[in-house]
Amino acid sequence: MFDNILGQERAKKFIINSLNQNRISHGYIFHGPSGVGKKEFAIEFAKLMLNTQKIENSPDIKILNPEGAYFKVSQIRQITVDISVRPYSNKKIYILNQADKMTIQAQNALLKTLEEPPSYAVIILITDNIYSLLDTIKSRCEIVRFTLLPQQEIENYLIQKENIPKDRARFISCFSSGILSRALDFIYKENIDEYRNFIVEFINTLFKQEKIPVLDKVKDMESYKENIYNILDIMMAYFRDSLIVKEEGDEQIIINLDQIDFVKDLSRKLTYFQICKVIDIIDKTSKYIKSNCNFNLSLEVMALNIQEVIK
Repeated sequence: MFDNILGQERAKKFIINSLNQNRISHGYIFHGPSGVGKKEFAIEFAKLMLNTQKIENSPDIKILNPEGAYFKVSQIRQITVDISVRPYSNKKIYILNQADKMTIQAQNALLKTLEEPPSYAVIILITDNIYSLLDTIKSRCEIVRFTLLPQQEIENYLIQKENIPKDRARFISCFSSGILSRALDFIYKENIDEYRNFIVEFINTLFKQEKIPVLDKVKDMESYKENIYNILDIMMAYFRDSLIVKEEGDEQIIINLDQIDFVKDLSRKLTYFQICKVIDIIDKTSKYIKSNCNFNLSLEVMALNIQEVIK
């Protein structure tokens, strides 16, 4: 059961026990960080309840998403109408994705159904923000918490399921923040290798101590504006890794292990104080951008400050 769901052992144990004891509730709230598999888990749960592997055309399971920014009251009222029609199988299941996008009016409309559900009805609310749900909704549902995944679990998954080389899988898993979907996005959508190549070029340009080429590179960062925090995090990781080398620490905790030669070169060029100062500059730049400081100016100041530190 749930073999294709990575991690979430407590959630699995709770739901499997409910299935084995035939104690399925009418309402569930699956809550936790985005991208950790809540929706996929809900679909697997639905398959187990209906004893089927195919749900695409099943009239007894409905997956609902907000129409626009929020769930409309009419969407929730349609559930109230539809739920009164008996299912073809033993259960009728409604999965509400992004349930935190329900307005107060929509939640109150759903509450009436949760208070007196038909015996065959199961409603699963999926949310990244449980605090947006009314206490009266929460009190009528079983609450199942989903958590971030350990870095090692994501690394193993990338190696075994996605055939990613070990060192690269390690790097990606370290930057996934415990979210499998983010790790997969790095592989298939965001092109993390392109980020790394750009950052290596940027760092090498910083060492040349020429102002104009560095500012040209800063301008190039404009194309990465949507992913600038990933760019800065990866850049910081190179200097963090060089600090580990400088301290003769365990190489197994180095993130950029597949680029160890570049990391060692950084470590040789810089003192302990310089590396710490550069890390601090990058970290502060990320915070400045998050607080809506001027994007280009923040990066220009960062680059020139780093040049000053490493000269």
